[in-house]
Parts: sequence; structure tokens; C-alpha cells
Amino acid sequence: MHAFRTSAGIASGTLAKMAGISHSMLSRIEKGTATPSIETLTRIANALGKPVSRFFVDQSERHDCSFVPAGGGVTVDREGSSFGHIYTLIGHVLSGNLSVEPYIVTLDENSEPWSTHQTTGLQFLHVLEGRMKYRYANRLYDVKPGDSLLFDPNAAHGPEEINSVPVRFLAVFFNIREYS
Repeated sequence: MHAFRTSAGIASGTLAKMAGISHSMLSRIEKGTATPSIETLTRIANALGKPVSRFFVDQSERHDCSFVPAGGGVTVDREGSSFGHIYTLIGHVLSGNLSVEPYIVTLDENSEPWSTHQTTGLQFLHVLEGRMKYRYANRLYDVKPGDSLLFDPNAAHGPEEINSVPVRFLAVFFNIREYS
């Protein structure tokens, strides 16, 4: 329940008010120290715009695994594709409320800098080949093979200057999944 609320960007007090329950009751439910009635769960689910059944999915039975042999993967059209950035998806795991997408991103002589991108979640980059200047907010990093960045991608970010091609880096996107 806490994951649904936070992924929706709703404060606990706001959700409690929307569901017609006390803030302390919602807090106890989220901590697992109170057992809500079906009526209360239904009101919370309605306030979140989710079916009440989402609260009862047993994630302990999930054992997602993704195997991609060397040289494999799927080329995916993402927002950066319009700048010549090639995204090869090399796995995908949907474990509970977490989505993890690892890509090998390739920049070549046809790629353009793009340092104004903004997304949600967390992002991890590890440079495999080439050199570039990578912008994160007001900072500029000269990155080379072996360098890594881990950041909140809400700030503007991306390759600002491509110094030697090809540039290849592992980019892993972590996001809380939204359920409908």
C-alpha cells in the first residue's frame, strides 16, 4: 500500500483524508500494525484508483529472471533514439512494484548530444567504451571506460559532448511500477 501511495505521489495525510480514515490508522496499516476491514481497504483502493485485489498479490511467489546471451538483446525506440542514441534492452525484471530495465546505449558518429533529458526513478550508468562529457543538473562529468554515475534522473541529464566514438555504456533504469 505504501508503494502505491508513494508511486502516486500522494502524502499519507492526503490519502487518509481521501479514504475517509484517520492518518494514524493509515500509518498503522502501512506499517502492518493494524488489520483493516475490507471496507477500509476498498476505500483506500478507490482513493488510489486501484482495484482492491492489488493489495493481495503474493509477490513472494514471483521469481522473475531474464537471460540474454552475449550479443543478444532487443533494439528499443526510446526518446533518445531521435538523437541517434541506440538502446539495446538486455534484460527486464518486474519484481513486485519495481521495474528494472538494463540497456546498452551506443552513440556513434551519427549521434547528437542530448543533455536535457528528464525521467523518474533512479538511473545507473557504467561506461564501457569511448569518452563523453555527461551532464547531470549543473555538473559536467568527463566519463571514460570504467566510470559510473548513479543519479535521480528528475534533473536534466545526458551526453553533452561526444569525444570519441563509439561510446557504449550500460544504463539501468529503476522505477516504481504503476498499476491500473
